[in-house]
Amino acid sequence: MIGALQGSLCFIATALSFSSGALAQSGSAETGLPPQSEMPKWFSRGLPGPGHAVLAPLVGTWRVQMSFYGTLGRSPDQPPLVTEDLVSRRQWVAGGRYIEDTMEGTLNGSPVWRKGWLGFSTMDRRYEWVTIDPVNTTMMYFTGAPNSEGQTPITMSGVFTDQGVAGEETVGKSVGMRTVIRIENADRNVFELYFTRPGQKETLATRAIYTRLKE
Repeated sequence: MIGALQGSLCFIATALSFSSGALAQSGSAETGLPPQSEMPKWFSRGLPGPGHAVLAPLVGTWRVQMSFYGTLGRSPDQPPLVTEDLVSRRQWVAGGRYIEDTMEGTLNGSPVWRKGWLGFSTMDRRYEWVTIDPVNTTMMYFTGAPNSEGQTPITMSGVFTDQGVAGEETVGKSVGMRTVIRIENADRNVFELYFTRPGQKETLATRAIYTRLKE
């Protein structure tokens, strides 16, 4: 029993030593790991696959034009706040299982920072997206519908308890949220965030247009 456990731990350590970008760089499921027939089944079920490959065009460095509508305590009826002073850097982490997205820049002279992780759950067959920022103490967690692999655009939903980001009238209340990812081509993608306030229709909160920066 102990020997088997030690063998599994050694296998995991060896597997995790491979480059996290292997899947994205090869453009296939080839990761340099041993054949799946030689892997523990519980490990092989967690390997990156076609659902992750769909996300590959998002990796890279991006100039971001972001419009803030019904968020930052503002009404969705107000004109949006717009900034083009944002840069997003996305890279594969955890052996090609997640894309880590770090966005930095300014809005009206104030710093903007956000970090997120985007992945695909092989067991639930759905996309998942979690973000953190210096405005909220809540992790924003979105999940797609089960068995949504390959469906475009990628749509994921969640709920958060508002601190007033969606308006003073929703403080302490649950606000629905939905992220829509449109991968238009290898050099451009769009992220939209929608809020659904209690008893109201869904409204656009933010729209971010990503244009690839050539390296």
